[in-house]
Amino acid sequence: MKQIKNGRLIIVAAIAVVALLSVVFIGGAIDKNANGPMGYVDIVRLSSEFKPIADIQKIIDTETQKMQDKFDKETKNMKEEDKQQTFIKYQQDLNDRLIELKLDEKLQAAQNQLLSTISKVAQEKGLSSVIDAGVIYYGNPAFDITEAVIQAGAKIK
Repeated sequence: MKQIKNGRLIIVAAIAVVALLSVVFIGGAIDKNANGPMGYVDIVRLSSEFKPIADIQKIIDTETQKMQDKFDKETKNMKEEDKQQTFIKYQQDLNDRLIELKLDEKLQAAQNQLLSTISKVAQEKGLSSVIDAGVIYYGNPAFDITEAVIQAGAKIK
């Protein structure tokens, strides 16, 4: 019985040491003097307002609207079951058109530009790291670099 109590005591002591080391490590990781402050961005906002991505989205919207207009005109007097078959055809035509315009590649390049711009703005502001605002409960507005990233993106041609 005494061995079980001693074993429990050792386990509790080990957990306490691990917990203490974790607190010290985390405290050091977020210490301004050790690594600099942490910033954040609203990635949802950036995905719609960062110019290179927004430009691609406009192309997608334009192509989609063109197909929608053609579909509406062609199916105006069709029966519902015929419309479904026509819709599948138009959806494939739209996908083919987007592939033809190489929008997947362009979107990937725009996303790389976004990450590069976030990194550049973070370095200019002396931030040690940047996280998505969606994963934090509170962030000092002074460390929100979303607007600065949008402004830097506006300069990209």
